[in-house]
Amino acid sequence: MAIESPADIPGKFKCIAVLWPSFVTAAIATGVFFSAFNPKELFPFDMDVELSEIGYYSIGFFLFWLLTAVSGFGTLYYAISNCLNCTPGSKFKD
Repeated sequence: MAIESPADIPGKFKCIAVLWPSFVTAAIATGVFFSAFNPKELFPFDMDVELSEIGYYSIGFFLFWLLTAVSGFGTLYYAISNCLNCTPGSKFKD
């Protein structure tokens, strides 16, 4: 399969290229964040929330994964749109 432009890359490859690194980054970020902060002490105004520690860690992981995935998809979108605006043999537009 010859890929001549970024638009020719299948969508599943684009998703994998963003979701896998964001998954790994979210796992690392969750470990670092919850090593520094106790999840039961993060609620303001002394709210009493009944949730297990695994629940806190799961919610934190998925929020970090969402944050890094949105960042990755934004980067991919702007990189591809910039490549599509270039003519062959020219440099990126400013």
